[in-house]
Amino acid sequence: MSEKADISRRNDRSSQIRNELARLYTEQTEFYRNGARAKHTETEVAECEKRGQLIRELFTELDKLRLAA
Repeated sequence: MSEKADISRRNDRSSQIRNELARLYTEQTEFYRNGARAKHTETEVAECEKRGQLIRELFTELDKLRLAA
């Protein structure tokens, strides 16, 4: 793969990750906002924990992309 194509691929993936992080942060914010008004179900709490794990994984991937640049 050429260097130009590799840079383009990393930039595309970085953009995808940023978009996914924005979506996850919106969902997490809504979860915490709703928590002030109502108690969460076990399923909602599990989903929140999964989103938190995915956020950490995406940040790790972003860091690896940054280091590869």
